[in-house]
Amino acid sequence: MVVLSAAITTKSGKALISRQFVEMTRIRIEGLLAAFPKLMGSDSKQHTYVETEAVRYIYQPMESLYLLLITNRASNIVEDLETLRLLSKVVPDIAGQANNLSEEKITDKCFELIFAFDEVITAGGYREPITLQQIRTNLEMESHEEKLHLMIKSSKMESAKDQARDAAKVIRERQREQSRVAPPAVTGFGGGSGSMDDPLTSPSEAMIVDTPVVSRPVANTRAPPVKGMSLMAKGAKNKSLEEALVKEDKLAPIMATSSRTTATEVAAPPVQAAVQHPVMLQIVERVSAKMTRDGMVDSFEIKGSLTLTTTTEEASSCSVQLSVGSLDQFTIVTHPKINKQMYDKSSALQLKDTSKGFPCARPLGVLRWTHSSNSDDLIPLKINCWPEEESRGQMNVSIDYSMDQDSLSLHDVRIHIPLGTSDAPTILSVDGNHKHNSQTGELIWEVDLIDRSNSSGSLEFNIAQRNPDAFFPISVQFSSQQLFASIEVVAVKHVDGGGPIMYGLSKGIVTDEYVIE
Repeated sequence: MVVLSAAITTKSGKALISRQFVEMTRIRIEGLLAAFPKLMGSDSKQHTYVETEAVRYIYQPMESLYLLLITNRASNIVEDLETLRLLSKVVPDIAGQANNLSEEKITDKCFELIFAFDEVITAGGYREPITLQQIRTNLEMESHEEKLHLMIKSSKMESAKDQARDAAKVIRERQREQSRVAPPAVTGFGGGSGSMDDPLTSPSEAMIVDTPVVSRPVANTRAPPVKGMSLMAKGAKNKSLEEALVKEDKLAPIMATSSRTTATEVAAPPVQAAVQHPVMLQIVERVSAKMTRDGMVDSFEIKGSLTLTTTTEEASSCSVQLSVGSLDQFTIVTHPKINKQMYDKSSALQLKDTSKGFPCARPLGVLRWTHSSNSDDLIPLKINCWPEEESRGQMNVSIDYSMDQDSLSLHDVRIHIPLGTSDAPTILSVDGNHKHNSQTGELIWEVDLIDRSNSSGSLEFNIAQRNPDAFFPISVQFSSQQLFASIEVVAVKHVDGGGPIMYGLSKGIVTDEYVIE
């Protein structure tokens, strides 16, 4: 088959668009298109083609328009009809519904229609083996390199804005510090030109004076007006700024005691150190989990530790009494220097050699416990993600969380959802807050607190995306003040039988690597 031209015309023969696939002069194609309505009027048969001595017209009515193919007479009419049928689907898909086509819509979408014709018929007039879906994909012309370039450009612009913001902040802090350090008025200067309004006696210049000058009598005559740049014009390059000021403006000298007083007045108060207890204890459990998008648990691990820090030499000889519940699901390990027999007997942590004591001002991990399994019995938070294709190039994503551990309260929950694009999603509903990061191409779902009152929640959004795998892996971050292991600190006391020791305690759960793949 050889298609000479594909065109859309009105019933009166006016050509709206025409695409030629072989070399043809404009006069000839205009003549062929102008002859088509006359041939239609002279033929009363019910068919969709008209032949002349040189060419064949294959057409399909579309409301007040005609979709027309002009081929040579030797072309395979069956294949030409298939080509016409495909083009009849392409035109409404681009320009609008078939029953609502008009000259204005065809004119507005003329270039898109020509590009679509080129996807169906190649140069030379031969048909391409292509489907409507492939034509849509080709016309969208999505480019991974272009998206990557735009993401890099956006990242550079955001980085430049951040640097400018930080620089402006530093400048403001510096100006604020200078205004705080400088005295409200310059003292020790005589005459009427010693006010803050005088540019030669500004606080910034007065503060750089290092050496006192010898007192000189103040003249009774009125001081001449000060002119700009007259100070350095006097040739006093080897003299201090204060001597030049006194000489030109005939001002009173600044005494050494005045400088010392000013320095004392503007001295910043000393920073007070934070109060610490003689013994500081920290209990931390790090949670790691890897789950599939189907809800299966690949691995779940808890790593707990008790860290002891003594701040005084007297408190280094201490013993920590614990209250330990059922730890059948955990593996307990004590530090090699800890008396293991005493811990097994009375749950007390103290050194084997009590004469040495714990290291002062250095954290020491004295107890560790671990739990590892692929069961979901202790999983603190479960995430389900359901991406579904809603329309062409659009996906609807529904995400929900659930917490089955009633004894836990999760704080500062952050669920990071990759989007595979820098475009912002359209949020349909959300329990909590959300934030879009265009630089990393992710949506951050924020829930401040998850407990019994809101043990489940959901997020739904739409986004331009075709690949459902683009929304994985999902990473989760949270913290909690409760522990999985039943370990409590009861008391801290001296190992020699002395009284109790004051101690500080902090405990909680943090996430190490919590992902849904």
